[in-house]
Amino acid sequence: MESARYQQEKNMNTAQIQSQENIFKRILWLYGLYSLLNLVSFLSGYYLLPEGFMRGSPYSAIGSFVASANSFWGEFGLTLLFNLGTVVVVCVLTNLQQFKGIPIGYIVPVILGITSGLVSGTNSFSASDLKQFNAWDGMALGMSIGGVEMLAYVLVISATANIGLTQYDSLRQWKGEKIKNLRDINLSASEIFCLCLGILMIVIAAYRETVMAMNL
Repeated sequence: MESARYQQEKNMNTAQIQSQENIFKRILWLYGLYSLLNLVSFLSGYYLLPEGFMRGSPYSAIGSFVASANSFWGEFGLTLLFNLGTVVVVCVLTNLQQFKGIPIGYIVPVILGITSGLVSGTNSFSASDLKQFNAWDGMALGMSIGGVEMLAYVLVISATANIGLTQYDSLRQWKGEKIKNLRDINLSASEIFCLCLGILMIVIAAYRETVMAMNL
């Protein structure tokens, strides 16, 4: 009896360690993939495309909409509404679906890595001009706003990677195979911590972005 209880506790501890290892591996892989795509897209946009090439794109249009607010808290609220209320919801909802065991939410860093790299590489921000910043200030702003923001998205995606309810085994498959129920979703302690940390970082990045916009 004691031996069985000991073995059960040992298995639970092992599962917790593996869960913690997995989430940190997810974070490193996803942020590394985003960084690589962002770098390649930035250089491609800078050297191969004309300046302002991405202006008018949905990514830039969002910046114009947020910048239209007339007050600090109005712009902060709109920024937070998009970053927290839209992107995070998309990250979580897409993770409810899996393709051959891979959470579909993983595609979010891929899309953001490419689009953000092209927008910054072609200086296509509608609300600001990158040429008004020197390299030192520009890198600090980019890391403290976009870098923090993207890391926050990766934390949210990584924390909810195991919540998949439906799995697709083929691109032609219209209806996925049910793999669990909603009540079966159970986040580990490390996943809850990363989810809360990601949300907090999104709020911080939105505040920093609003402060920058108001000082331009």
